[in-house]
Amino acid sequence: MKQVHVGRWIGVDYGSKHVGVAICDEYGMFSHPVDTFEAQPQEKLIARLIKLAREEDADGFVVGMPFNMDGSEGKAAKITRMFAEALKKADPRKVELFDERLSSWEAEGKLMTAGMKPPQRRKKVHAVAAQIILSSFVERRKAALQAKLQPSGEEE
Repeated sequence: MKQVHVGRWIGVDYGSKHVGVAICDEYGMFSHPVDTFEAQPQEKLIARLIKLAREEDADGFVVGMPFNMDGSEGKAAKITRMFAEALKKADPRKVELFDERLSSWEAEGKLMTAGMKPPQRRKKVHAVAAQIILSSFVERRKAALQAKLQPSGEEE
């Protein structure tokens, strides 16, 4: 199967106190946690994200959207949407919102499986959640691009 170029993306697990950050390669084959940033002040957070995107030549940002389990938007989703809008205004790169339900729970599980103690997990969970959000986004994007490239009626 031919590699599909999905571009480099910065994954963002936005929280009121901490923001996890991850990045992927241009083909979306590898994504890795980068760091956890402080959420406030928001201007400083956005400046750090833009600097990272510039350094990594990223195409855009994928911001995890914390929908409720029933798909509705609660207070956290509204705050995240406002953050994404501020990021869009500050930088010309794309800003995509992506469903992040259970990403923190999955990240916590991965870190527990890796044998990390609770204090270590607290430092890493947001960045790993950002990696999970980003990986899910990239997989969906790759599938959509593959479908566009594949002639109709043909199977691999």
